[in-house]
Order: sequence, then structure tokens, then C-alpha cells
Amino acid sequence: MPYPQTLEENPKIIFFTDFDGTITLHDNNLGFGEKLRKQANADTLNSKVTFRDSFWEMMESVTTPFPECIRLLCENVKLDPYFKDFYQWSRENKVPVIILSSGMTPIIRSLLVHLIGPEANDIEIVSNDVVDKAGKTKDQEDGWQLKYHDDSGFGHDKSLTIRQYAEHFARKPHDPRPTMLYAGDGVSDLSAARETDLLFAKKGHDLITYSTMRLTAELIQNSLSYLNPLKERELDLRGHKIPTIENLGVAKDQDAIDFTDNDITAISNFPLSPRLHTLLLARNRVNSIQATLANSIPNLTTLVLTSNNVAELADLDPLRNFTRLTHLTLLENPVTRKEHYRYWMIWRCPTIRFLDYQKIKDVERKTANELFGTVKEPSALASKIMGIKSRTFDIPGASATVSNGVQPSDKNYRVRLTEKEKKRVEALIRNAKSLQEITRLEKELNEGRIPGGGGNQDGMEE
Repeated sequence: MPYPQTLEENPKIIFFTDFDGTITLHDNNLGFGEKLRKQANADTLNSKVTFRDSFWEMMESVTTPFPECIRLLCENVKLDPYFKDFYQWSRENKVPVIILSSGMTPIIRSLLVHLIGPEANDIEIVSNDVVDKAGKTKDQEDGWQLKYHDDSGFGHDKSLTIRQYAEHFARKPHDPRPTMLYAGDGVSDLSAARETDLLFAKKGHDLITYSTMRLTAELIQNSLSYLNPLKERELDLRGHKIPTIENLGVAKDQDAIDFTDNDITAISNFPLSPRLHTLLLARNRVNSIQATLANSIPNLTTLVLTSNNVAELADLDPLRNFTRLTHLTLLENPVTRKEHYRYWMIWRCPTIRFLDYQKIKDVERKTANELFGTVKEPSALASKIMGIKSRTFDIPGASATVSNGVQPSDKNYRVRLTEKEKKRVEALIRNAKSLQEITRLEKELNEGRIPGGGGNQDGMEE
């Protein structure tokens, strides 16, 4: 992170953005030209070639001296007509703008200053660099070459930079994490798109194709299903960037399903799958687990959730219903930095034998019980933790019609409370004196009702 002052000021929003074709009106197509570049992007999307190799080949086709390249680009590249106003607004409102590019920092900096003015020097840029070729200099014909930012298949894996910022704020549990936005257009943005809270994808470009992937019946039927080394029937659904679990009824009987490297935010919507006992969900965006998930996957024994977005200990409460769960991995989730995380999981999910690849010891179970009491008589600390969940309430389908007139189905519906209602409900949960009282409050929320004392009482206030 080249600009640590961004972190010191504790911004409420951080705006990450691609440069070429996002801030500028069009890709500059330096080297290949538009037709060949589009073909290279298509090959990258279809996993025929890495972006790193494709972009290297494109840059190696350029023999023009580097200063001349900058001059030509300054004459021809046009800025998005709204970006300058947006940047001025961001400066006035202390919203950092951070450019994450697979291009080259010297070119981007020169273009920004040319198109915006000297104030553009304050924009953070994380990108690749340019170096002299052996025995030559950049101002000579064929005298420069690309120097990649990192060793990834992208050359610059933008997700790694975004993750650095996220991890920094996760280490400050008492400060609210800023909302992270990302704007992009193409295949170089694939890694970044899944790391932020809100994605702006340019219409008609490759990132839209990526962002609208779905877990269709056709995709499931065409995916590899094989016997893994443990002699289990495993369905491979890795790396499709799917956002939602759906249509798994056509998967038939599987012992294990691998959802690694997708964009799944909620573990939900499973059909009854008594044979399924292993779920691999590393490197997704999971932040919630369906409360009734154990009814659909009653025999789950292994759950891998490495590198996801689970934030609160109570968000993991649905796992307590899995009576056969023995192996759980939550590494690189914000929740693992919570105080008493390991002891809480040991107490809340007593069937687990291995947590984050470490065997649970008897002395840890004893300490957990001392901290949190029993299920029937939880300690004050346990009651407090149970009352702190991420601020959304997922309502499973019920027979009632919700307030906007939409009839619920089998999918979850999210009830939005006002800020005052949220605070009142949270206070009720925090002040609950027994597990039964907390269970009652949760039941009322799950039925779409605001618990007594939590509703809007503005009419009674002066």
C-alpha cells in the first residue's frame, strides 16, 4: 500500500478503479489493436491463456520509444467526461480514489496529469512498471519492457491490493470497516471484482460477462464429477464466479462439492442431500449461512470456508445444528480475529474435532465451558456474543405475505429495519437473560415480526 495516509484517515468509503477503458473512454489498444486485443481477452475468459502472457505478448509487439508512446497516448486518449467532477467530489468528501491497473504506472500518471491537471498527482496508483531492456534505454527503439507487479497469472492481481486494505481494517475491530467499491470493464478486473462490497461494471464489456455467471442446470451437468482420492463422488464447480447456489437438484447424489473460487455470498438453497458430507467454499464472499441449512445437508462432516467474509461469531450459529460436523476451516475470515473466536467455536459446535486444521484439545474444551457456561445456562459473555450479528435479518419463506405484497417463496427474504428498530432489537438481544429468550427473539425475527419492544415507538416519544 503506497499511500498509508489513506488508512490513517479512516475513510468511510474507498473507491478502487481500473484505468484503461474505465476512467478513459476506450482501451488504448497499444500494440495489438482493437481486434487482436478483443480476441486475447476472449481467450483469457475461456482459460486458453493467462492475462499475464497475453498482455506480455501485446507489449512486446511495441517497439516505439517509451517517451513517444506517452506522447501519442496523451494526444489520443480521452477521459470519461464525468470523472474529473467525480474526482473533485471525492477530494472534498475524503473518499480515496485508488487506481488498480494492469497497465504501467508512468503512462497512467502522465495521462492523469495531462487530462486532469497537477492535482491528479494525489491519486494513488498501483500498477506495473517499465524498465530498460538489456543494453538499451527506454528512449530508444525497442528499448523498454514491462515489469510486472507480482507473480500472479494477471501480472498484477488487483485482489491482493484490495485484500491488504481489508485486512488492515479487520485488525481494527473497534473502527468500522470502510465500504469498498470497484469500477472496471475487462478481464484484468476479474480478480478485483470479487473482493469489494459493490461492483460497477461497464456495460457491454467483458466484466459484465463475468459478473452475470449463474449456476445453471447445464453448467452442473457439464461439470466434472469424479472419484476423488478418498474414493468419494465429487462435483467440481471451481472458478465459475457464480454468485448464488441454485439448481443443485440436477447434481444428483454427491459426496463432496467443490465451490472454490466463486462469488457465493450465502450458503443456502440446497435441496435435501443426505449423501453430501463435504463442502469446499474457499475464496468466495460468504457472509451468511442459512439458518435451516442442516435440514438440507444433515450429514455434513467437513466445511472449508477459508478466505471469505464471515464477520461475527453469531453469524456462524447455524453450524451448531450440524451434529456430524467434525472438520471446520475459517482461516482468513474477519471473524477469526474476534476475541475468544476459537473457544467460541469449540463451545458452540461441540462435535468439531479439527478447527482451522488444528486438533481441538480437552483443555480447550474445558476453557470454553468455563467461559461460556452450558447451553441451558449460558454465561453473560455467551449471551452477549449471541446478540451481535451482522445487521441483516434473513427471513425464510413462510405462508404470510410480506409487507410489500410479495408472496414469499422458498428463497430467503431480507427485512430491512430502521436504525431505531435495529438498535432496539439489538438491545433486547444483548439484555436477554437466557438462551430461551434469545431463541424466542430469533424466532420472531425469522417469522418477519419485530419482537415486542423493538418496533417503532416514535409515536410514544416526545
